[in-house]
Amino acid sequence: MTKSFFITLLFLTITPLFFSGCNFHYKTVERGPQPFPTVSVPSMLSGQDAAEYAAEHFWNRYFDSTASWSGISDTLVGGVREQDMTDAAREYLLALWSIPYDRAFKAQEHLMSLAEKSLERDTSGHIYDWFTAIMESALWNPLSEMRNEGLYIPVIESVLRTRRTGEHYSTYYQQQLATCRKNSPGNAAADFTFTDAKGRLHSLYGTSGEYTLLLFSNPGCPACREIVSMLKSSPLISRMVQDDRLKLLSIYIDEDLGEWYKGLSDYPAEWTTGYNQDLAIRDALTYDIRAIPSLYLLDRDKKVFFKDISPSMLMLQLETF
Repeated sequence: MTKSFFITLLFLTITPLFFSGCNFHYKTVERGPQPFPTVSVPSMLSGQDAAEYAAEHFWNRYFDSTASWSGISDTLVGGVREQDMTDAAREYLLALWSIPYDRAFKAQEHLMSLAEKSLERDTSGHIYDWFTAIMESALWNPLSEMRNEGLYIPVIESVLRTRRTGEHYSTYYQQQLATCRKNSPGNAAADFTFTDAKGRLHSLYGTSGEYTLLLFSNPGCPACREIVSMLKSSPLISRMVQDDRLKLLSIYIDEDLGEWYKGLSDYPAEWTTGYNQDLAIRDALTYDIRAIPSLYLLDRDKKVFFKDISPSMLMLQLETF
């Protein structure tokens, strides 16, 4: 199954839940709605080059069009219907997931620079606030399929830079930023020790593999069982594990070892399972795990490819490896 098929499928099926809470109630509008001005990719570009161009230039025409728009509406964002904007944001985020992380990060920085410039003419900040709210909902919300703390960093940095929040919310965003920067993509994952069912002590960096899929899970957790079942039934995961390309490491971070031992039968024998005996992951926040289960994909050197990636996005990315 191709990556483009997965992107199309996700675009059609990702629930509006991940973009909820982003409605702004304005007062008046001076002209009617305009269609969203889609990005125009040069004909000489194709494949990955075209995808990167589209992501990096996705919002240029939109922000150019807002320069001639003046008004406030409860259904328009810069002159474009809010539903059209939400659809565009979803398409943009899926485009970010289809290109290398460093290029996606730059695209996010570019978007937020455009949003900041809009504050010069839209002093109410409605356009800027719409973008920050929808990005927080999509990239920070632990229930979002497209969550990506790394790509949320440029948004937080922009919010703090523009000082559009009071002291209370400034602290909130500072805390978000600290969480997002911990074990972020491109950086070395924090090492930790764990004990297996036979009482033997191991460390993350003591495990080997071309890739390591790190799963933080709890026995008996319904969402954890769903992810474990999905990983167990995936032919791609099974093939990568059998070919020694992927090391699947499941770690329990709480103290109820009785429950952990009872749940061991849920995990395949070819996986490595253990518990963090010193509780440093949970108590010292070696990994700032906001929700269980949580998946991290690491490379051979234990650098983070993806942090807290959703199962659907994980499968999409593994298809390209």
